[in-house]
This record gives sequence, C-alpha cells and structure tokens, in this order.
Amino acid sequence: MNMHYSTELKKKLSEDICLHNASTIKTAKEYNVPLKTLEKWITAYNKDNHCFDPKIEFVDDFKLLNDLSSDPNYDDLSNSELKKMLMKKDIEIARLKKGYMVKEGGMEEKVFITFSKKNTK
Repeated sequence: MNMHYSTELKKKLSEDICLHNASTIKTAKEYNVPLKTLEKWITAYNKDNHCFDPKIEFVDDFKLLNDLSSDPNYDDLSNSELKKMLMKKDIEIARLKKGYMVKEGGMEEKVFITFSKKNTK
C-alpha cells in the first residue's frame, strides 16, 4: 500500500529526529509511518535540509513595479495591482526569513540558493 504523506509531516518528523534527537523507531510507530520510509526522509533531509520546504513560485511582476514611481500612491492602484504587490512582498519576506532565494534552474525546476555558509544540520 503506497501512502501519501504531506511534505509538512516529512519535514516535521525529519527535524524532530535530526535536530531534536527523537527516536526513529518510536517516531515511526507513533505516526504509523514505515521505518524504511522514515529513514528515506531522514536521508533526504540530511543531504538537503530544505528538501521538504514548499516550492516558492516566482511571480514576474517587475514590469508592474517598474511602471510605478518609487513612492507609489497606493490609492490610485487597482485591487489587482495591490494584490500583486502584496504577493511579491510576501514572497520576498519568506525568502529572507529562510535565508535563501529561488532561481529558475534547468528543466524549469526551482533551485534554492542559500545565503548562509553556516551548516544548519
């Protein structure tokens, strides 16, 4: 039986084990996840601790932002323009909080660029 587990659960359990020294066997039993499956998640997490992070979609609204003056009058913007600006700022904040930015890679995959040289494992 092939179960589908959320990336949030994979990340949580991997972090619990890798960062907080939780028992792999007890965690597998508690969350009813096969031990081999959990071990695969841990291996992936150890190789790249961002592997279960949500993929941040790049929204190309630079044209909208470039069309606006450096100090835009928000009262003159449409709801659509305001939503686009807000979405861009939210994405920028999420990237800064995580310490990386997302760039297009080959084959249209997202590539994570880490700004910190610190090992976070």
